[in-house]
Amino acid sequence: MLQETSMLYKLTILYLLNKVEHPISGNSLSNFLLQNDFTDYFNLQQIMGELIDDGYVDKETVRNKTLYRISESGEAAIRLLDRELAPGMKSDIDRYIVDNGMELKDDLSVMSRYYQEDINRYVANMFIEEAGEKLIEMNITVPTAADAERICAKWYNASDKLYPVIMKELLG
Repeated sequence: MLQETSMLYKLTILYLLNKVEHPISGNSLSNFLLQNDFTDYFNLQQIMGELIDDGYVDKETVRNKTLYRISESGEAAIRLLDRELAPGMKSDIDRYIVDNGMELKDDLSVMSRYYQEDINRYVANMFIEEAGEKLIEMNITVPTAADAERICAKWYNASDKLYPVIMKELLG
């Protein structure tokens, strides 16, 4: 019984990840399962670990946000096992995606990260993405990691003000 329940959770996660066309955060992913009392946090973490270890889900950490995307193996698995997921569950997931679609997309639209280019140069890479397409990308070179980290942290809150100004200036 425990193995069947675990398989159902895995299929639910794969179905959800397969329905969205972009990576989603751990918070967005867990909200559906936890809000509907399908499982608890610790069980969810174990199941996600197994899906990642088995190659069905890809995990990426960008700054302090963990993002999940279904892998090719995961897509193949959900195609084969799709019928094992109850129509009511699929409907609940589809409704959740529609009801929270903007939230899922907004969760990923503003991204930033930094890296060291050489001994005294760090690059803050920032971008805004919509539906998998970059609307704007900017790199700023600074002398310290602290400066790069500060710029990346401020980008998230400032991008909604900066983007329209930049576009207005460039488009005239």
